Amino acid sequence: MKIFVFWLSLIHILWGADATIEVVKGVAGLSPLAIEDSSPQSTDMSQKFSQMLAADMNVVSLFNVDDSYAVSGFDAPSPVHIHKDARYLLRYRLIDDGMGGVKADVKLLQDGNSLFLKSYVLKQKEMLVFLSHSIAYDINAKLGGSPIDWIKRKVLFVRLTSPRHSEIVASDYTLSYQRVILKGGMYGFAKWANREQSDLYYTSLTDFKPTIYKMSLATGAKEKVISSDGMAVCSDVSEDTKRLLLTLAPNGQPDIYQYDLSSKTKTRVTDYSGIDVNGQFMGDGSIAFVSNRFGYPNVFSTRIGSNAVSQLVYQGKNNSTLSSYKNFLVYKARESTAGYGGNAFNLHLLSLNSGNVKRLTASGENDYPRFSPDGEAILYIKQEGSRSSIGLIRFSINKSFAFPLKIGRIQSIDW
Repeated sequence: MKIFVFWLSLIHILWGADATIEVVKGVAGLSPLAIEDSSPQSTDMSQKFSQMLAADMNVVSLFNVDDSYAVSGFDAPSPVHIHKDARYLLRYRLIDDGMGGVKADVKLLQDGNSLFLKSYVLKQKEMLVFLSHSIAYDINAKLGGSPIDWIKRKVLFVRLTSPRHSEIVASDYTLSYQRVILKGGMYGFAKWANREQSDLYYTSLTDFKPTIYKMSLATGAKEKVISSDGMAVCSDVSEDTKRLLLTLAPNGQPDIYQYDLSSKTKTRVTDYSGIDVNGQFMGDGSIAFVSNRFGYPNVFSTRIGSNAVSQLVYQGKNNSTLSSYKNFLVYKARESTAGYGGNAFNLHLLSLNSGNVKRLTASGENDYPRFSPDGEAILYIKQEGSRSSIGLIRFSINKSFAFPLKIGRIQSIDW
């Protein structure tokens, strides 16, 4: 248990701020888009939906979005006056079905001509933000934008609520929607078990020993995977979902293990007298992990069955968090030069093929990076002064976004 608590102390805890959206990089040269509410009645829900759509269309990055709220007829021939300069017009009509759901009619106009028309049915109004994400996804696909499959996925995070108590929460990528799926104990390091996001792995500290469970999101049914003295964490799931990378400490110090779900057997990957944690599968068949072999957390690689260990990261110190996608790694590094105004924890992207490193953030304290399953984006948490945000980096369009955070203290996040 002491080892588990020690590792938690290496991970920075963040507090929330007021919820708005900020586009970090500019949108010069994009065509103007306005959004209009055509619902039978303008309600708090329909007005909030306008803000959701504006946020998502900013992330889509095909338009310069005017987020001013306006009401208009769904089939009106022209935009309202405040939107007279908009070349593109996105209109929506929300209708309450009286049974806890909502129907949405959506159209996109270009210079008065219809480009997109679709009706949506949402069974649960509390998931309205996912309707916005689906609309943004469909419009992006219709107009040939860069892939954004990740926009409809759920995010999994662990929220610390009080000493020895935490909750596992499912959310959207902006953390606007939140559903508590497990509470009443001390839980940590939740991880999606498959791409369908039907199951998850998590660590329970309520048991006598730290124990990893697999849980069905639909039914809540739990299955014990493995227990270990000191520490038990699932840090990665193989692409075929048949193998796990675990951090276990059966002999007092944490090491990386591969766990085969079919045979229910584990294979030790690292054997070091210090700390080896956070194993990640890589595209070349090797494994990346964090170790304190140099007296501070840094990133190394090895192969199962090999005693050889290679250093991967040579920039910065305190590289305690990382995520992998095929032959790429994103990791956190502490930088302490005058150019960063003192200590900064920035995210860097490492290509394993070329060895090239690209800095992805420029200021603040950036942590918990997570690749989307398709490698098109990175989600992370940013702390800058007293402000905490969810950060999103889109590689294909070279843009970053920030969504100010108000959810309590976060212990881990997965996408």
